[in-house]
Amino acid sequence: YIGGVEGFALPNYHADITGEDRIRLQQVSFNPSKYRITLKYPRPWLDSSELMVKKAPMYRAIRVNRVETGIRFFSGSMTNDPLEHPGYQFQDELVRDLSNLNNPFGFPFNVAGVLAMDSLAPNRNGSRFFITSVAVPSFNGQYTAFGKVSTIPGLNVVRSIANTPSDINGTPDEEMVILDIKFRRGGITANAFMEGYHQGFLPGEIETLPLSIEQNENALELVIPLRPKSQNALYSTSDLRSYLGGTIEAQSPEQTSVERIDLTDFFGFAPKTFFRGFSTAMPTWPSREITLKKARLLLNTTSGTDRGKLNMTFNEGGTGGSYSIDMNIEQNVVGEDPRVVRSVGAGTFAATYDFSRSPYLGVLEITSFTGPLNAEQFSLHFDSSRFTNNPQVNPATLIRRFDARTTRAQLPFLSYSGVFQKIH
Repeated sequence: YIGGVEGFALPNYHADITGEDRIRLQQVSFNPSKYRITLKYPRPWLDSSELMVKKAPMYRAIRVNRVETGIRFFSGSMTNDPLEHPGYQFQDELVRDLSNLNNPFGFPFNVAGVLAMDSLAPNRNGSRFFITSVAVPSFNGQYTAFGKVSTIPGLNVVRSIANTPSDINGTPDEEMVILDIKFRRGGITANAFMEGYHQGFLPGEIETLPLSIEQNENALELVIPLRPKSQNALYSTSDLRSYLGGTIEAQSPEQTSVERIDLTDFFGFAPKTFFRGFSTAMPTWPSREITLKKARLLLNTTSGTDRGKLNMTFNEGGTGGSYSIDMNIEQNVVGEDPRVVRSVGAGTFAATYDFSRSPYLGVLEITSFTGPLNAEQFSLHFDSSRFTNNPQVNPATLIRRFDARTTRAQLPFLSYSGVFQKIH
């Protein structure tokens, strides 16, 4: 099993159901029907035990590498070397309450059974983690805690491992392997009955959204209260048991009025319907926090067999600039064999940028251009994990992929990997 895609299509492709864009299905012709499947495997990692870069899943039958007797045990690495790293690193998430100036870190380690990242140094988390068997308050503000053992039997297992006899380096006398761990999102979010895919879009504390239905002349409207700088998930049901939807709606930091959704067509096929909504305040709005003034986009097309580069340099106002392109794109016309069209050259462009649709989506609209530019709209997709709520993170580093709507009906969509840079 590799993965799955949504049943409905975005402009002309079916997206990964996990939202990670690791698999997509794109129909390239209708008669005969032809599809292009694009797979993106998880990021490669460095296996220090074999000095090899691998793409296979890392956390599979992982060993307990080290024991700090009676306190915690470590796992998630290939060797017992404390300096080992998987070839990548990510920042700490230590702050839990920005409004608490005396103790913004909280007290996650004041209880036993805490799951946390083991870090080589500040903001140098890799793959190694540990689980505590006792309360260790001195760890508060030092390690990123992201889970807690939820049952007494589970905590007994943790204590048994942490008290296993070991040598002077902490290596257990007997080999122990973690075969199975189950994760469940707890607290307020556990009552939101949402699948993990949608929880990824509501990364903060989730609250029930007070919805209402109002008559507006001859139409019924679902009214969503004004909550600037928030992300909302809307669900519907006809029996209060099976919920449909999970539609994600955003209210930008500049929003000034409530949202109204016309339900006329909806009630045409579902006359008895109930709605529920959930909302989370967004501490950051990554798509808003970048500026195109004196910026540069360095893009490489990654759509199937397409190859090439597009470099865009913006002016001081961020309203346009110049570009260069050298790209070979496969176009598919119904009834004809696929053909490759090359776009090469340079030119200028004018553009507008819209961040209001989502904290994780910025849309660059090309309003005019000269030369062989083959796209008229670019979408900047930002990482939608809890990582984006870290105020220390540069939003430009969170752009995980770029999409483009092209100027040609035969190939309406392109996908890019790329880099957003500021020109100093």
